[in-house]
Amino acid sequence: MTKPPVWKHFAAFLYDLFPVIGILLLTSFIVLMIRNGQQVERHTLWFSALVTFEIAIYYIYSWKKGGQTLGMRAWKMKIQSASNENHTINWNQAIIRFIVGVVSTLLLGLGVFWKLSHSKSTWMDLITQTNTVVSEV
Repeated sequence: MTKPPVWKHFAAFLYDLFPVIGILLLTSFIVLMIRNGQQVERHTLWFSALVTFEIAIYYIYSWKKGGQTLGMRAWKMKIQSASNENHTINWNQAIIRFIVGVVSTLLLGLGVFWKLSHSKSTWMDLITQTNTVVSEV
């Protein structure tokens, strides 16, 4: 079980921006069509909640069902349960992992950089009792 270097975490994050942007563009298009071409006002609570929900679903569903997002697959990384290497993580672990990931992202990746000097694990892995490992496929 080899743990990926920090740069791979950030490469996967950047790669994941592409499908996320695509999802958000599609949502914006659909909302624009439903509203007959009228734009959504800035900082509208319902639209911000919708966008946040979609991003959460992308990550949580990807981690739960396949153990990896598209970016993680491209960089050959996978998340697995620390207690059983053959199982993907459960829904609670995926949800908590997303929340901790958001906090880490807001702190400019501090949760990922943590693995350089402390426990060799990211905040997301430590808090959810998971492992991010290099996958064979």
